[in-house]
Amino acid sequence: MINTSEEKNNKIKDSLNKTKNKRKSQEIAIIKTKIDNDKLNKNTVKILNRIFLEAKWLYNYIINKEFNNDIFNIDYKINNVPVYVKDHYETRRLKYISSQMKEEIIDRAIDNIKGLHELKNKGFKTGKLKFKSHITSIPLKQYNNTYKIINNKYIKIQGIKQLLKVNGLDNLKYYFEPSNALLINKNNNYYIYITAYKNKYILDKPVNNQKIISFDLGIKNQLTLSNGLVLNYNIPKSKREKRIQRRLSKKVKNSNNYYKLKNKLNVEQTKTTNKRKDTVNKIVHYISSDYNIVITQKDNIRGWKHLFGKRIESTGIGGIIEALKYKASTFILLNRFLPTTKECSKCHNKYNINLDERIYKCPNCGFIINRDYNSTLNDIYYGIIKINELLKNKYNKINKDLKKYNINVLAERLREYTPVEIDAPALEGLKISPYVRVSMVDESGSLIALA
Repeated sequence: MINTSEEKNNKIKDSLNKTKNKRKSQEIAIIKTKIDNDKLNKNTVKILNRIFLEAKWLYNYIINKEFNNDIFNIDYKINNVPVYVKDHYETRRLKYISSQMKEEIIDRAIDNIKGLHELKNKGFKTGKLKFKSHITSIPLKQYNNTYKIINNKYIKIQGIKQLLKVNGLDNLKYYFEPSNALLINKNNNYYIYITAYKNKYILDKPVNNQKIISFDLGIKNQLTLSNGLVLNYNIPKSKREKRIQRRLSKKVKNSNNYYKLKNKLNVEQTKTTNKRKDTVNKIVHYISSDYNIVITQKDNIRGWKHLFGKRIESTGIGGIIEALKYKASTFILLNRFLPTTKECSKCHNKYNINLDERIYKCPNCGFIINRDYNSTLNDIYYGIIKINELLKNKYNKINKDLKKYNINVLAERLREYTPVEIDAPALEGLKISPYVRVSMVDESGSLIALA
């Protein structure tokens, strides 16, 4: 029996090590899907609500010192927990939440305690973990066990008999490898966020004769594209949302009226967030459907938020790069420290340009161009260099594998990527989203650009 358990543990360790090594050559993507509430029967809705309720009971039991002196040795197969009701405790049965869900909730509580301990050691003032009035997310630890995808339309969750009709699984393409997931309850709507992995820089398709585009993110102009288009959009908070926020600030915290108003605020905030996400998705669709290779530079969006808080919040431009990572056919993300703004796209001379200077005038060759448009052209220049490096590595790997197995087959001759010339799109009839204003970049060297 001991040998069997040791063998099992060794197999698990070997599997974990293999997975860790595999993940080093992969990049992560979060596939956000929504459960179709209209397709849920009454029993399934009841079970889903009960799972979140049982998760709250279990979490509060874990951090309650009256019942647990040693949080690190809790049995994840526990079936009954005490629940505080008014002025006494009642025992409740954990009927629907699975053992793996219990294990993840216990690990979550342990991680929270370890986090507080680390902060305390660093000199920060820390309190203690507080009891939760509700839990909004439940970990689904293992694909094909805690949950699994069926026919790319449905998801089966452990403990729920009905197959859950899910919207958004079409984003999970064949080359993605699903991993763990999160079951989320947001304003009585249910979502499943799937963590998926894919190999870095898929270059299985022949890259020559493919359309290429780059874009530059900014504050004044949200997106400047290398095809000459400038996309501007801004979706601020609605007047109703601001009004509810003012009313909420005057309510007594944790009162019934406070929670009623808080729920209304959550609904309004979700509407605003959905508008921003929809706009981002439509921009991403325009870029990824019309162009095969997409290049951009990794910007410090988090740092921008500290300087231009509301202007960044009302656009959600950070989501564009994340979405393109798994929607673009080939996505190249350049190092954020490349001097794409300082460098002239014509002669590649560099000079320091101030943030308030919107027109780039090269002191070396006299080339005049819009600052953001200049950056997009440099993105393409550095992107092509990176693509050719990837192609060279792929070609060398194929030859190495052929020699390893003594296969006398000549691999396809290495060809460097050369971009296809793309005409500037016509503005007439181009509608990306009702919130997006589309214009053309100032022509380089024109009097308008100099003004």
